[in-house]
Amino acid sequence: MRVAVTGANGKTGRAVAHALSAAGLTPVGVVRRPESVDELAESGVTARRADLEDPEALSLAFGDVDAVYHVPPNMHPREDQLGERVIAAAERAGVERFVLHSVLHPYVPAMPHHLRKARTELALRATGLAWSILQPASYTQNLLPFWTAARDTGVYAVPYDVHQPFTPVDLADVGAAAAAVLTDSSCVFGSYELAGPQQLTSADLGDLLGELAGRAVVTRRRDLDAWRGAMSAAGADAGEVDDLAAMFTWYDAHGLVGSPLVLRSLLGREPTDVATALRRDLELDG
Repeated sequence: MRVAVTGANGKTGRAVAHALSAAGLTPVGVVRRPESVDELAESGVTARRADLEDPEALSLAFGDVDAVYHVPPNMHPREDQLGERVIAAAERAGVERFVLHSVLHPYVPAMPHHLRKARTELALRATGLAWSILQPASYTQNLLPFWTAARDTGVYAVPYDVHQPFTPVDLADVGAAAAAVLTDSSCVFGSYELAGPQQLTSADLGDLLGELAGRAVVTRRRDLDAWRGAMSAAGADAGEVDDLAAMFTWYDAHGLVGSPLVLRSLLGREPTDVATALRRDLELDG
């Protein structure tokens, strides 16, 4: 099976492409920048260029594949519209199988970027494609950018309540689940919540970073307005900052939790815990 993977040079796309290859499928990266084609080639993944804004280029990119795995451009203000273009291009190209990479709890109007994924889900459900939808929780790997600061300063700071719960999922497990869904016909017309095996607060995650670093790590709540100011000063897109702030406000009240049952079923094993995933990715002993 040849599977076109949009956004194949991002962290999600690379994890999916790696898992597809490991499962005996052939990933075909669909990327926007010419340098991404070369970067994927270095990792053994064939890639072709197509801008999500270009319906004709997308149809050509999908012309000889058996399935499309769509990783939307996260936080893009028109993510849902771009998703509809990708879906339509797959239909025009005669692709039968389509898997959408969505998010845990997409139907939450308080988080605009989640809701854009919900709209893409709805567009896909209204087609004649043999569709599946993956809804992963926040990635364990989202902790990696905080590792150096936690190790060097002993502080892990987040702009929301540090006592709200999360169920972090290993990105490698998400990729393996994608391969499982694509190779099992009984997964067609299903939505799959992908959550890790542990319910952990940010304070718990800070303690875990401390254990890995061999030092005490204090988890602190960062003021949201101060975070906004720092992002704006760094030149971040205003719309993206607003979307992230809305997400943090939701996290502040509710966290983001899901059940590991579906992921356990797809993998045929227990999902990877946070410490194991971080030790592997940070190449730590023990």
